[in-house]
Amino acid sequence: MCSIKPFILLIIFTTFLLNGELIAQDSTKINDKDSAEVNVQQKGRYAFILYAGGGWFNYIGSVGSSGIASNTAVVRARPTSTFRIMWHPDHRLRVGIESGYENFYTYTVQNDTSSGKVNLRGIPLLLVWSMAVTKRLNIFAGFGYYLLTTDLNYKGHVKSSAFSLGTNVSVNYVQPLSPKLGIGAELKWTNATQTKDYGISAQVLLVWKFFEW
Repeated sequence: MCSIKPFILLIIFTTFLLNGELIAQDSTKINDKDSAEVNVQQKGRYAFILYAGGGWFNYIGSVGSSGIASNTAVVRARPTSTFRIMWHPDHRLRVGIESGYENFYTYTVQNDTSSGKVNLRGIPLLLVWSMAVTKRLNIFAGFGYYLLTTDLNYKGHVKSSAFSLGTNVSVNYVQPLSPKLGIGAELKWTNATQTKDYGISAQVLLVWKFFEW
């Protein structure tokens, strides 16, 4: 847990202070100048926005095997990634889809004569809703399934996959770089509810308005 704390603190700081005048200048009112920002649509205009990036995930749920051996060397902090496409209309409510890659955890199993490793990873397949709190600050909520894959290397190799119902909730802040590009900092809570696998991640995202009409 200690290894991820500086990274999370950095992302939190970036998320809320990337624009030093966020509170004073950032509102949901849209004008002609705002339309130059990737996260804002003018009245009567619509767009598809891609969010893609990665960061670090910290697993918070319980880790353990069912009696085959003792559990050692648990690694809860792993790389993660996000791929999200959102439809942005000319108001604050948006909808889209999200996938990516979640590395939940890895741990070593060991008894007197043998040792091995267990790894759990997941691919989210979620329907996502979003709301712009301000012109650059957004909240997201997703619901769907996680395709969970477990790899067990212990006296042989066993690989199993299963779907789990799940959700996520996230908040991000997008700093525009051009009318079609921006960079965002995001905090996300991930929860495969059916299997009780959950954790928090901090990520940096590229934001691209790739289609507008």
